[in-house]
Amino acid sequence: MRRIFIVLLLVFPAAAWAQSGRIEIDLPASLAARAAESVDVSLDGAMLRLASKFLYEDADRDTRAIVRKLDGIYVHSYEFDKEGEYDRSILDKVRAQLGPSWKRIVTARSRERENVEIYIQSNERTISGLVVLAAEPRELTIVNIVGPVDLEKLVSLEGQFGIPRITKEGRHD
Repeated sequence: MRRIFIVLLLVFPAAAWAQSGRIEIDLPASLAARAAESVDVSLDGAMLRLASKFLYEDADRDTRAIVRKLDGIYVHSYEFDKEGEYDRSILDKVRAQLGPSWKRIVTARSRERENVEIYIQSNERTISGLVVLAAEPRELTIVNIVGPVDLEKLVSLEGQFGIPRITKEGRHD
């Protein structure tokens, strides 16, 4: 999934501003209990503004400015010991919420590895939400970034608030 943010930067370099891109991520409580590892980040706008004051020291002004403008960051990521530990219909429920204002901009499919879909909510000039669905046989990650999304600067959020860290080459650290 970490490579996805590099793809975003290559595909959509323009800045964007618009209305809410929040989706409802309603996951069964038992999902985290079955996971070997889990990350659950739910930060609304007020919490993000507060958290921006405590960003890692290496976070620059641009990163803090991006975070202050967002309305929310929601990350749900689960890693399981065995394949088939989660119900793939969870992804269908998320996709069902993505109406006509949402556009799929990236699809990567593999039978044995990661399947990734990236959606943006936009009109002709603005992006107000981003959804990343990443599913592997033993991993599930759903990311929803809400608010004005500047895809050119999105990479500055890597490693913050549960958003995966990437390298310049687009590989894992």
